Amino acid sequence: MHDFWESRRTNYFISGVLVSVFVLCMVVALLNYLGWLPVGGLLGRVHFLQAVEISFTLLLFFEMISLVFVIPQSIANSIGKQIEILSLVLLRSSFKEFSHYNFQLPLQSQLESVYKMVSDGIGALLVFLLLSTYYGVQRHRAVTQEGDRQQFVALKQFIALLVLATLLVLSGHDLVYMLRSGVWVHSVDRFYLILIFADLLFMLVAFRYTLHYPDIFRYSAFVLVTVFIRFSLLAPVYYNALLSLFSVLFAIAVVHFHNLFTDGRLAYINKNQPPER
Repeated sequence: MHDFWESRRTNYFISGVLVSVFVLCMVVALLNYLGWLPVGGLLGRVHFLQAVEISFTLLLFFEMISLVFVIPQSIANSIGKQIEILSLVLLRSSFKEFSHYNFQLPLQSQLESVYKMVSDGIGALLVFLLLSTYYGVQRHRAVTQEGDRQQFVALKQFIALLVLATLLVLSGHDLVYMLRSGVWVHSVDRFYLILIFADLLFMLVAFRYTLHYPDIFRYSAFVLVTVFIRFSLLAPVYYNALLSLFSVLFAIAVVHFHNLFTDGRLAYINKNQPPER
């Protein structure tokens, strides 16, 4: 499934879907603007600026699927993917605010909307910049022994399949709710709640293969990073950007200090290791 999702043909298909949805939204918006589409509900409220928000929401769905396939590879990489999605969520929030902007009104009467756009946009940019630091400080070390590695990866793949199934169920629920109520929704925050439980399950499974304190602390702290990210998704404007930055800084600190602790521990073991006879 991972090879299929990351294939060039699938990338072409996803790009085609995104372009088709964007063009279709623009056509529906034009018909609504001209008054040629006397339809109520969701389609009747689509306008030009909202096409960007809808396309970004669909892009987030595809990115969340990509996150599921990163989970079995590395818990640190999955946290990095969560941060990537967080930056896209902030950008989508900025575009969502832009979709409500009225060009017929003076800018002074819509300054609050502009401030929200600037806050989310700057927050997304800073998260993007800090993400390179997060990936830069990573040092991938094997947690399990060579004989247990295949079994550990298989367990992580099974958990990732459960997360994927949950994501599809949540998306199906959002689609049904949208068709019934005419309100465009996307359960990004609920998906991160599922990730919290998945990360906790990963941590408990990892105890089967390692009881080293630095690894236990690292896994536990990564669960807390996911909790902070979900808080940022639920926070009001301005606070969501601050919590997002704090989440990334916390993740960077966890990786950095884990590296320092592990390097110091290895140096101590090598220094106090008895000489070979």
